[in-house]
Amino acid sequence: MFGQIQEFAGICWKEVLSMVNGAAIYIDHAAAECLHWYTGDSAYVTLKDAGALSVHELALYNFNNLKAKGAKQAVIISTSTDSLFYQRTLKVIIEKNDFENCIVICTAHKKVLHYTSTIPDDMLKESSYDTLKGDILHWMSDKTVTENSQVTMMFKPIFIACLKEDIFVTPPFGNLMPSTDEIVAQDWEADVDFLISSFHSLLSHYDVQEDIYSLGKLSNYVADKLENLTAAQNRRKRVTDQRKISLILVDRLLDLSTATSHNSESIMGRILCTLPHLPHHFNDVSVLMHSLSLKGEECSSSFMVPGCLATTKEDLMDILFNKKQKDVLLTLNKMLVDMSTNKESPKTSKISTRISAHSLEKGIQKFRDAESIDTLCKNSKNLQLIAAVVQALKSNKTAQIEFVISLEKLILQNLAVSGDSSSILSQLSNIVKTRASRGLEMENLLVLLIYLYAMAGPDIKFSEQQENGLKEALSSAIYEDIKKCNESDLTSEISAYYQTLLLLGVTDDQATREASIKITDQIMKILHKVLTQRKPFENYRQVMSKPNSREMAKHTGLLEQLVTDLLDEKRPDIPDLTKKSSSLLSSGFNYLTKGKTSNHPSDNAWIIIYVLGGITADEVKIVEEIKSKKGPKCPKITLGGTRLLNPLEVVDKILLTNINTI
Repeated sequence: MFGQIQEFAGICWKEVLSMVNGAAIYIDHAAAECLHWYTGDSAYVTLKDAGALSVHELALYNFNNLKAKGAKQAVIISTSTDSLFYQRTLKVIIEKNDFENCIVICTAHKKVLHYTSTIPDDMLKESSYDTLKGDILHWMSDKTVTENSQVTMMFKPIFIACLKEDIFVTPPFGNLMPSTDEIVAQDWEADVDFLISSFHSLLSHYDVQEDIYSLGKLSNYVADKLENLTAAQNRRKRVTDQRKISLILVDRLLDLSTATSHNSESIMGRILCTLPHLPHHFNDVSVLMHSLSLKGEECSSSFMVPGCLATTKEDLMDILFNKKQKDVLLTLNKMLVDMSTNKESPKTSKISTRISAHSLEKGIQKFRDAESIDTLCKNSKNLQLIAAVVQALKSNKTAQIEFVISLEKLILQNLAVSGDSSSILSQLSNIVKTRASRGLEMENLLVLLIYLYAMAGPDIKFSEQQENGLKEALSSAIYEDIKKCNESDLTSEISAYYQTLLLLGVTDDQATREASIKITDQIMKILHKVLTQRKPFENYRQVMSKPNSREMAKHTGLLEQLVTDLLDEKRPDIPDLTKKSSSLLSSGFNYLTKGKTSNHPSDNAWIIIYVLGGITADEVKIVEEIKSKKGPKCPKITLGGTRLLNPLEVVDKILLTNINTI
């Protein structure tokens, strides 16, 4: 159905599930995450119910659980475009089993896969699928007792995970983040080709033409490639549906202030900041379920299957994304009361209007003690979500997060009032020096620096004196942290920041000082690039506003500004939005007008906004609030991104990944 993006994901999975009966299933992490969200946390059960004999992790390093006892057929589901991944992993799987039939479901089209064979004769095959098929048959010939081995190659564009209606992420591209470099990194070339091929498949499903718009360097590059993709051009010529889609691509790099803010009005934002991800997942979290252990029994967390957030119940995801903390607690408490069936359960005639995380936790324990196992199982997902909220609000990170939020507010007001004369850098330099006594981790200070420079934007210039003071404070702090890494026995799980410092491999004092200076210089260079990202824009240069001296400054993110303009009944011009066109006449006109056209994205009934680098829980909440205030005649807006982001992931992708190259 036009406008229902989850329908596309559903069709892909229904076709896959029809093939798994009697087979051993090998599925990689990204595909598993897509299935995880499609089934609402029932991926394994769904595969087993469809007839799968066994389910195995498909990963380059996993060689322990590849033997499928009694299975003569394999179904392999892969999102990889890497030849070496197939050559190594699939070869080992075939060698460890006696498969007679193998179905390989690639989510990357054969024109994107670029598989190269190690067998000379296979190099002459017409397509990458044929080449891979030939290699698999060659590996099977050494294992099977029959000469009738069969290999089937199939393309299924599995790349979407719907978190809720009109909100989606794309796990195969979870690591994709625009670079601060002027030139699009060649490392992303294969991912970009894979991405545009996937979107072409999505648009082909709906049999529509698309108007492509872009904001940002990487988005411009992706938009150009999609516009000029031969298969996409052919599709546009033969479509029969008169409706069109507006596809708007946006670089996350243009607004890192929203992505690094802890000041979330969405409880989902707090959950993402406090709870760890499920292993190998970009978008779901691991929820401790010890509160539901049977009374009097203890179970080590390492032996307990974690809970998570994924669900097919739209109302539950609405609670997490769209309600404020007080309303969430009241709603979840009422849910707990309504689920109760036992007279001894925490069911009262009057529902309290003052609920805390502590009282909600007590309610879970009373519910556990009073209800039957069947009732607990029936309400398992509700209990997982309640437990997630309790753990997020009672996290030992809360005090640090609240302090960071207070600093964010200070930064916003200081920049809005003082501009170039702001003393905020000097204040942050002092906080860096006294971070230990304040209970602040260095990673959170790096988050604040990205927030500061992204908030300031191209119209605010910091004084050289203040920046030198900041560099000195950062260099000393990093020096101390490298020394701490070398002197401490870091046996427990360590953060991405400390992993980065350890990978530097410096031990003596002089090398440590030099490394800390180089790292600081690199950080400052990146921050200066963050500062100028919105420089070419006319309307979207700033993400903060202060209407008058009596009002507090307000942070208005780029997506909030964009969606407000898109749904404005007056259809204002959006000069910062570039529209792509493949025709020579339109291209010439676009060149003369710098890409601006008289067409408005809201001329089309469906707008898909996709953020390269990820979206935040707050952006989901804000976009849905804006949509809810508009009438039924406004276009449908679907928001997507490479992943759901938390602030520390931005530090990792923007700063720490680049520090590794020093």
